[in-house]
Amino acid sequence: MLYYITDCKGIGGRVKQSLEDFIVEEVLLDGQVVPTSITNKPLPKITSKPGPWVWLIVEKRGVDAITLLLMLSKRFGVGPRDIGFGGFKDAVAVTSQIISVRGISIDDVPRELGKNVRVLGAFNMDRAFTTSDIWGNEFTIRIRDVHSQYMERVQCAIEQITSRGLPTYYGYQRFGIKRPNSHLVGKYMVLGDFEAAVNEILTHAYPTEPSRIRGIREFIARTGNYSKALELLPRSYRYYTERVLLRYLASNPRDYVNALRRLPRELLILHLEAYQSYLFNLALSERIGKGLPVNSVLPGDIAVLLDEHGLPTRHIIHVTESLVDRVNELIRIGRAAPAGHLIGWSTKILPG
Repeated sequence: MLYYITDCKGIGGRVKQSLEDFIVEEVLLDGQVVPTSITNKPLPKITSKPGPWVWLIVEKRGVDAITLLLMLSKRFGVGPRDIGFGGFKDAVAVTSQIISVRGISIDDVPRELGKNVRVLGAFNMDRAFTTSDIWGNEFTIRIRDVHSQYMERVQCAIEQITSRGLPTYYGYQRFGIKRPNSHLVGKYMVLGDFEAAVNEILTHAYPTEPSRIRGIREFIARTGNYSKALELLPRSYRYYTERVLLRYLASNPRDYVNALRRLPRELLILHLEAYQSYLFNLALSERIGKGLPVNSVLPGDIAVLLDEHGLPTRHIIHVTESLVDRVNELIRIGRAAPAGHLIGWSTKILPG
């Protein structure tokens, strides 16, 4: 993120002082919200169907996605490919989402999967729950210690966002907070530099990490002694990724491709999507830097049609010179929204 859309002064304040300060609730395609116990919203109405899958409404507190995946795998005795979900959620937060597990009985589902993971509902289903089942996430964020004299700055920001639009940058949770490198791992994977991808995970020490962990990473970079590093690294879900890589490399030095293949497919996809998000942020920053609008379209842009609830449909408009005025009118009345590419192998860029 290279540019802000507003030029107002900041309001100060602090976020994420407690887990309850940051609530993330999954939103389904039909607009139903998968609630946490904090917001007291009704559970979504889901029609059960006979089949090999069970959909779980899960609330987690301060648990990262990979840890949750491992907990489910261990609790139900299934592999990662038998678990489906719509997306990773923030770790330092209270979050809710639907997760599907294949090959289990709904009668075997406990109310709690651990101290910080609860099951709020369960349904039999004939298929896995995937990213195509969700529209996005609803956030409830508390900002503490904002002084009342700064309310004029809040009003300034609201007015400028209303007139200029709100850039939909991907935030730090997509890239990592303590170790903001998910996009770098994804970049190296795309470039085919698998050694660099592995080294980014294992040896890049970040100042926000405990000194002991930084020392272990520096030891790996200096010696390449994967066996000793595996002994030194804590046996914690938090370092699951590093331990998987170290365990394989201890017996197969320099086989970086197959080391990465030992990781869950969902985690590898997460790194690739982080790199996509990074490129999206750069493109959006470039647009703002050139003084181009983010709340209207120009020739060569794309827009997505919205339904009566304001949710995106699957109808994409490739904006040409002759369509600009009509699409901007749809945006004005809330039936369309400007969109941007998440760059992939099938992306087609129009001239403009």
